[in-house]
Amino acid sequence: MTLFFSTNYREHGARQLVTYLKKDRGLENRFGESMSSQEIERFIERSEAYDFERELILSPENRHELSDTQFSLATRQLMSDLCTDRPTATYCFAIHRDTDHPHVHVALTGTKRDLRMDEQDCDHVREQAQEQYFDQFLDKDLAHQLEETLQEELEHLQEVDLAQDIAPEQQWE
Repeated sequence: MTLFFSTNYREHGARQLVTYLKKDRGLENRFGESMSSQEIERFIERSEAYDFERELILSPENRHELSDTQFSLATRQLMSDLCTDRPTATYCFAIHRDTDHPHVHVALTGTKRDLRMDEQDCDHVREQAQEQYFDQFLDKDLAHQLEETLQEELEHLQEVDLAQDIAPEQQWE
């Protein structure tokens, strides 16, 4: 199996990127929920405060076999792993099926340090994506178990987010 993976890094706010990403179906947050206008604006404001963004584009070979739910789950698992040791990194994503090659765009924001990705990081993302987009969906029981585990983790993160809604500039004081 193969996976198309692309990433780029920009030094400006995410408004233009987010506008493009939400063109077809809107954006999903890290909980797999549709983002409200307020959530989108908050994401953009965080990006502008950090002044950095990274875009990831992922298009697995089995993209036509994946439902939107599976695309969403695999993306959330991949990004959860990627953001684990990057405290300021947060993301949103959109599934695009407007071409012959369905794909996922991910918008990341955070400090320059947390968004840095060298060749080894990119290789790691490719390996993780292989597992997330291909391997887990070969075993339906495993996929269901992973979905439940991720949902529990995301519910915990959502509780933490609500309790610690800190502006980016306050995180480093």
